[in-house]
Amino acid sequence: MNSVKIALVEDDETFRTSLMVTLQEAEDFQLVRAFGSAEEFLQSPPDCEVLLVDLGLPGMSGQELIARLQATHPKIECIAHTVFEEPTTVLSALRAGAVGYLLKGCTPAELLRSLRTLPDGGAPLTAKIARLLIREVQPTPDPLSQREHEVLQTLSEGYSYKEVAARLVVSTHTVHTHVKHIYEKLQVSGRRQALNKARQQGWL
Repeated sequence: MNSVKIALVEDDETFRTSLMVTLQEAEDFQLVRAFGSAEEFLQSPPDCEVLLVDLGLPGMSGQELIARLQATHPKIECIAHTVFEEPTTVLSALRAGAVGYLLKGCTPAELLRSLRTLPDGGAPLTAKIARLLIREVQPTPDPLSQREHEVLQTLSEGYSYKEVAARLVVSTHTVHTHVKHIYEKLQVSGRRQALNKARQQGWL
């Protein structure tokens, strides 16, 4: 069986050495080179099929390196390997072109098992990241009541609180109470933010 040519970019020397040992001991991977920065990698890109890259690099970030390689070396499959698990960072790396996202802290066996899914078209993802991505694409439940929807819809048409109260046949105080609840549920601080968020989520 042909071994997969893999390179890695990791600025932590101790951790880089540990990764090198893991990959060198795996018969189905051929570690071609290890780098301490994105700039070092770009000076002499090796002949590799897979790049395991840290995101929190000094100088050019891992996301920037991945995006650069998408333009110059599109055949290299980049796997983000990082401690960052915030949704914005995960999505940023995937949009840059990463085909996988693995969190540091997994065992050598878990790392290799994830990487071995690549030849069959797999996307190596730490289970926690896979769950995060599922949550990101699932629709967010609508938190507003029917009456709160009516209030927000009427406000979106440019009416004042007094006019909303008249149209819905309730007191101005009741409208203020509904608006307060809308802001709390949507976690916003003003009418424009509430309307924008409701429209983005498809609730208005």
